[in-house]
Amino acid sequence: MTNAIKSSKSALVVCSVLITAPSFANIDLQNNSHEQITNLKCDHYINRNQHLIDGQTMGVNPGDTLCLEGGTRGPLRVRNVQGSASAPIIIRNQDSVVTFSPYEYSIAVENSQWLRITSKPVEDVSEYGLRLGGTLGVGTLSEQIEIDHLEIYRARFAGMLIKTDPTCDAATWAENFTMTGIRIHNNYIHDTESGEGMYIGYTGRSRTLLCDNTLTTVYPHKLQDVHIFDNKLENIGADGIQVNSIQGNTFVNNNTIYRTGVSPFDLHWQNTGIQIGGNDVEVRGNLIYRSGGNGMMIEGDAVRVLNNHIIYAGENGIFARNMAQQDASIQNGLPHDYKGNLIIHPGSYALKLYAINTASAHRIIENSIENDGSVDAAGRPKTFSYLNDSVLRHELNNHHYVTQSAY
Repeated sequence: MTNAIKSSKSALVVCSVLITAPSFANIDLQNNSHEQITNLKCDHYINRNQHLIDGQTMGVNPGDTLCLEGGTRGPLRVRNVQGSASAPIIIRNQDSVVTFSPYEYSIAVENSQWLRITSKPVEDVSEYGLRLGGTLGVGTLSEQIEIDHLEIYRARFAGMLIKTDPTCDAATWAENFTMTGIRIHNNYIHDTESGEGMYIGYTGRSRTLLCDNTLTTVYPHKLQDVHIFDNKLENIGADGIQVNSIQGNTFVNNNTIYRTGVSPFDLHWQNTGIQIGGNDVEVRGNLIYRSGGNGMMIEGDAVRVLNNHIIYAGENGIFARNMAQQDASIQNGLPHDYKGNLIIHPGSYALKLYAINTASAHRIIENSIENDGSVDAAGRPKTFSYLNDSVLRHELNNHHYVTQSAY
């Protein structure tokens, strides 16, 4: 007896139309309006030869603005910068463009909270007042960080690397630290050499270290209250946006991602458009065009995938599972929602769903799928694929169109 609940209203339309993919340059989901920088004065000036900002030794106070001298400079380490919820500290360019030379990292943030790194556009020169030639890293127990209106024009590995790895220091362990309040928006990241556009959160479940001559298993921190929106990513070495160890209240919305997995460090896995690991996540309104592998790869419960456009994914449009798929003793996870997505000519299935043992049925509603009409080994159209009848699902008003690809 099957657990599937299917609507009789699904449609199959056979077309002989040769579609032409729109020019990516004409697809604009970005909101490029620059939020007003409230403090237009500069409380501290950072010249091009200064490579360390230490909030304690410099006497940086909540609400201060630190302005970087224009021109070409080397990397910058930001340490012990402590703003407040009502008075965050701002780091930005002064009046002209600041270009960080290519290096392993451009900005490294350590032990800092309530910090915003942003930039002002320079008219007739650049929309982005800070241009980074290396990774922007946020770690060492930093949280409540906002990063916006930056260009990362090159990185040897990831464009952004945001996490604190667990070490023998108990302060870094999951039971003692949760990274909260991450805001990443209106950035332009392109041409990473081997890593992700954004690498956020630790990907492993644990690690074993030798601490005081004793083998110790330590667990990475979780993420909460993460908002990633209105970013543009192009020509990314590995995954476009990867967010893992999510505990909840996370939103990945309205991002434009073009060509991922162009030179990944792992050819089999690190080539998705968006990769999500964790629970209570919304992925809405993103455009993913030509991912090297899956358009999206999701592992978790209570995930909402809404109104995304996934075009020419190298593998599945969406591949999703949960922890129960790897440990069948796990029961009653919250289901997924897939609603209003447009998936055009994926390399394999539009949706491959392996999330099992949920408390109720996954909802797969009003999605539109366009492919060449090919079928799998069982003779089924390559629209939706389920692991087995342990995947509870409710399908309603989904539409399948058959066309010939322009590619």
